[in-house]
Amino acid sequence: MRPLALTLLAATLAAPLACQDRTEEIRRAMEPAQAASPARPDAAEADSGPGENFIRRWERGAGEIDSPVGKFRLGGYASLHHKTIEKYNGGNSTNFFDSIRVVPQMDWEVTDWLEFAIEIEFEGGGAGAPYLSNNYIVLEYAEARATPLDELNFKAGILLVNWGRYNRNHDDILWDLADRPFATRLIVPGTFMQPGAGVYGSFNQVPFISFNYDIAVTQGLNSNFSSNDGSRNARTSFRVDNNDNKALWFHLGLVPDFGTDIVTADIGASFTYQQIAVGNRESLRGVGVDGGLKFKVVERFGIDVTGEFSRLWINRSSSPTVPNGLWGWFADVLFKFDPFPAAWREKVFGANPYIGLIFRLEQNDLNDDYKGAAASDDRFAVTIGLSFRPISKLVLRLEWKNTQARNRDDGDENTYVISTSIGF
Repeated sequence: MRPLALTLLAATLAAPLACQDRTEEIRRAMEPAQAASPARPDAAEADSGPGENFIRRWERGAGEIDSPVGKFRLGGYASLHHKTIEKYNGGNSTNFFDSIRVVPQMDWEVTDWLEFAIEIEFEGGGAGAPYLSNNYIVLEYAEARATPLDELNFKAGILLVNWGRYNRNHDDILWDLADRPFATRLIVPGTFMQPGAGVYGSFNQVPFISFNYDIAVTQGLNSNFSSNDGSRNARTSFRVDNNDNKALWFHLGLVPDFGTDIVTADIGASFTYQQIAVGNRESLRGVGVDGGLKFKVVERFGIDVTGEFSRLWINRSSSPTVPNGLWGWFADVLFKFDPFPAAWREKVFGANPYIGLIFRLEQNDLNDDYKGAAASDDRFAVTIGLSFRPISKLVLRLEWKNTQARNRDDGDENTYVISTSIGF
């Protein structure tokens, strides 16, 4: 693994920089996104035109087209991973290229109060070829949004479900670790989207703090939760409701204003209630907490802390394979260093390049009543990673993750990941 890892990382670092990202723009009507490296205000206001250099155009994002029928913004990202999974207590160890993911995004601003946003994911090479596996083409969201007021806006379509932090900001380009946390894949499935409608808005009238909310009604989950896959198989069709009942999702966000850019923070709370079984015999309740804290220690050094906790209860009996409760959490600490000459900013690199050292702790329990009910149940993991972000639209990563499963050997493993994500 190590020679291959060094070879791939060196090849990736030598790759040319050529793309743009508009993730922040697509999410601008939602809660504050966890942009991994926001540009300085003077960079965002840099003069555009024929004389503007390539790095500034890439950082700013140039995929905007004015037309007689409105303004179109185009963008997206692509990711490539190489993984080595080492089963050190038995089982087969493997190494492979994974998550060859291409995700175009488009936002159509019809007027200043009406827009349509769409994101399409091509996973594992697309669909329809018999030799591909775990591959698909899927709409991650397709939302029509009416935004007449800051305090009251409306949306409908295939919604990105307003749960937690990671699902609402799930794009690979935003994160300095490629491997997604247990809690964001197995408790509430990510990326999680459903047909529905909702209202959202923000209130900035109170001194020193702002509030944002997002309420949605969607098709809901079904009862196919398991001790090994959590909620992955509980996702439902976009065209059929298994019990003619709808799910309620609610997220509340708070953003304090400390009056300085040395410390910034936000915190959120999520709630859901829904019936998941045919005949409405099983109710599900869920709560979540998420947050972020950023410290700008000095001009060239900062610390970002990010985390999320999710807990679900299901009103039914449990067994070793069928849970009636599950939970998970993760916490990231990212140390960002900028050792590069100031003259390189917006010429060689972007406005805020950095090298990152990141640590993650995470845990999941997919069956409350049984310990070690499956290989994915009762796990704890530690991840250490390095990232290089020369521009906010490009990140190169190297990470190691150690996973321990309680009362089982088949869940113990080391995972090594080399990856890159690039915006376009």
